[in-house]
Amino acid sequence: MAGLGRTAGVVIVGAGHGGGRTAERLRHGGFVGPIDVIGIEHELPYERPPLSKSVLTAAEVPANAYLLPPARWSELGVRFHLGAEATSIDRQAKAVMLADGNGLSYRKLVLATGLSPRRIESLEPVADRVAYLRSFQDALDLRDRILPGSSVVLVGAGLIGLEVAASAVKRGATVTVLETADRPLSRLLPPYMSQWLAGVHRQAGVRILCGRQVAASEPLGGKTLLRLNDGTQIEADVVLVGIGGTPNDQLARDAGLDVDNGIVVNEFGQTSDPDIFAAGDVASHENRLFGRRWRLESWKNAEDQGGIVAAQICGTPASYDEVPWFWTDQYDLNIQIAGIPGDREPAYERGRPGDRTYLAYFADAERLVGAIGVACGRDIRIARETIRTGGRLNPAELAGKGFAAFGAAQPERLAL
Repeated sequence: MAGLGRTAGVVIVGAGHGGGRTAERLRHGGFVGPIDVIGIEHELPYERPPLSKSVLTAAEVPANAYLLPPARWSELGVRFHLGAEATSIDRQAKAVMLADGNGLSYRKLVLATGLSPRRIESLEPVADRVAYLRSFQDALDLRDRILPGSSVVLVGAGLIGLEVAASAVKRGATVTVLETADRPLSRLLPPYMSQWLAGVHRQAGVRILCGRQVAASEPLGGKTLLRLNDGTQIEADVVLVGIGGTPNDQLARDAGLDVDNGIVVNEFGQTSDPDIFAAGDVASHENRLFGRRWRLESWKNAEDQGGIVAAQICGTPASYDEVPWFWTDQYDLNIQIAGIPGDREPAYERGRPGDRTYLAYFADAERLVGAIGVACGRDIRIARETIRTGGRLNPAELAGKGFAAFGAAQPERLAL
């Protein structure tokens, strides 16, 4: 079969951010053998954060934000197999089989297979009308459908749902957000920040319905009729589901690799087979800084893990113990989250939500474990490094920088 008789190098399954960054870092790390990247899309690796923002709101249809210019991949000698699907791994023969019957031999294999969007059973009657946002083409299709005066319903008040809500408002649509939890972004933000952000959206005209879910759906002419669990009925021109994704780990599972809510890897990105690695959204890794195993769905995680895997293959190992970092752009706000603030109240804050350059620090026995900032990227970068090195909070030093204990300087603060 094609590809099985040539010199084996590194085969990467997944041409997203994690897969693309792994390929690039392999070359920069000195790897000289063949590098083959298998991608189910017909696009070279590209940045996905713009999909919910600038791709939807730009005055003219934007170009794809490629990870590298196409010509650069040729210079690096990386060969792409786009529009191709890997169907199985033969660990004994060290080969990846493709849907077209061809195969690729590998010396090292990297699985960067990402996620598939979670679906909702009650929306299956209108499945052909429901949108998801995972690819550049998805974003272009959504851009064509979100028009001035159109009714848009976003199922899920996570990062995707709220970012698209802000973009849809900018495009002149009427927007409703449905969330099963009691507040938006409940997995990333503490309650007081969720309440503030919900207020920002409501002030922009977005209707946010928490504690609600779609109980039934049906076509209604050119629209979709949604019946909620509380009896509310909503007619929508566009329905977008953004409730997270499930890891694409079936390939690893079928190959007998350890799988637990994603492909289990060690601090070097290695799976239970030392010649197979995983990176990005699909990788379940141990973080020694926080003493827990998790799977992070973020740009930063894909970026960093790709580098860690490449370093291990190149013989310059470095462990992956990064501080989680998320950011979101909504309206004119840039909100960044470092570490794991969780549901706790902050220990100290500078200003209050709504202020420009608001910053909150979250502590565990005076050790900094999380930070949330609005329009203060430099402060968050410093906080990430402080968390990484186990830094502690100094009340006197913080007071000199304008911080106060949570709620102390603003008694009404807790009533937000």
